[in-house]
Amino acid sequence: MAATALREKQSTATRDHLLGAALELLVEHPDRPFSHEAVAKAAGVGARTVYRYFPAQCDLYEALWAQVREQSGTVFPTEEAEIVPSIGVLYRAFDQNEKLVRAVMESPAGARVRARGAEEGRTSFDKSLQEVTQGRSPVELRQVRAVFHGIHSGPFWQMLRDRGGLSGPEAIAAASWAAQALLDTLRREQKSFSSQPTGKKKKGG
Repeated sequence: MAATALREKQSTATRDHLLGAALELLVEHPDRPFSHEAVAKAAGVGARTVYRYFPAQCDLYEALWAQVREQSGTVFPTEEAEIVPSIGVLYRAFDQNEKLVRAVMESPAGARVRARGAEEGRTSFDKSLQEVTQGRSPVELRQVRAVFHGIHSGPFWQMLRDRGGLSGPEAIAAASWAAQALLDTLRREQKSFSSQPTGKKKKGG
């Protein structure tokens, strides 16, 4: 039993060491190629060791993404009050791990991370926007959720940084302003809905 516990501890330590080397390779040396072989060299181990823990590049990206989220505290909001503040936390994590974020967004190997984030985000915003979207049609709910989910995403951050030419802090300010403006509009419209007679309330798609 003690031997099993020791093996598990060593396995966890090796995995963490590989992830640390991979993250350092992406963050500190973005100009270098990223592969199992490159990670092995950075970690000082054989490539077989990396493949044993992460059989495919998508496994490596997924593990790195989970580690970055845990270390930076980036989570989707589950309450309305968390929606705007969470943007700053998320975008700062994107800036600090830019190469990983771009690789996950742009490469086939990042597809699994993107799919999981999409599912998690939809569930999260259904919950965090529940109160402010009361009275809206199912179509409107999906539209509102999609907009907030879009703001809380790598592609939106990338668009602000690349196409918009914004710095990291400017991108946070712009996205936070947009999210707050949308929330304020939803609240105003919700008050308007509630003040109307039942038969005259706005009909959604």
